Amino acid sequence: MKKHIPNSLTLLNLFSGCCGIVACMQGSYNLVPIFILISLIADFLDGFVARALNVKSDLGGQLDSLADMVTFGVLPGMMLYNILRFKTNFIVGEAPNAPVSIIDNPIALFGFVYTLFACLRLAKFNLDTRQTVNFIGLNTPACTIFVVGFYMQFFTKWQFENNWDFVIYSKVAAIIISFLLAFLAIAEIEIFSMKGNPFNWKENKMRVIFLLSAIPQLFLFKWLGLSTIIVSYVVFAILHNKTSKQTSYN
Repeated sequence: MKKHIPNSLTLLNLFSGCCGIVACMQGSYNLVPIFILISLIADFLDGFVARALNVKSDLGGQLDSLADMVTFGVLPGMMLYNILRFKTNFIVGEAPNAPVSIIDNPIALFGFVYTLFACLRLAKFNLDTRQTVNFIGLNTPACTIFVVGFYMQFFTKWQFENNWDFVIYSKVAAIIISFLLAFLAIAEIEIFSMKGNPFNWKENKMRVIFLLSAIPQLFLFKWLGLSTIIVSYVVFAILHNKTSKQTSYN
């Protein structure tokens, strides 16, 4: 039975991602981060449990990528699509987040640019032997955390302020974010994983500084802090690469 435990966690990741997509479609924006959190925990545990029980398999690896494609590929694209389809001129009595057809607002489909490149990234990850310790490009869970921060900031700010200028600027930002994350997902940039021991200062200095910097960002920026944390993650990864090269030269 134990060999089925990791795959069950992977399927929980997939199921929770599907629930997040349904929440997006129904406009239940406050439920989306809950489902993403469940998926993130399940995604972490499936690999951890597989290693602990010594039941790693090729099936589990393929299943993990397929589940990640839904949760960390389609769902973030749906979140960006939701922001881009948000109506800036609506009839009185009609919900501002009422459905808009693809024909009426084709620009909203730009939100799925990230989804396409997330698929490409996950396919490359399965074949790339360099990504056993660190990542090459920004991993899809990190991209999703960035999007959920921006997504929640958008809908919570709209709920309290009803600011249409904010909506318009956010739509432009959503398109830029979709293309930027698409680029980072497949970029040849080495980004450290969090598998190392964060309390080993000599080997993990950048990891420790990054983790310490994340806490004040959440307090200062609320939901948007999730997005700024991922920006910090990329910046610290680049700095880590530069310092590592300098050390190796010396």
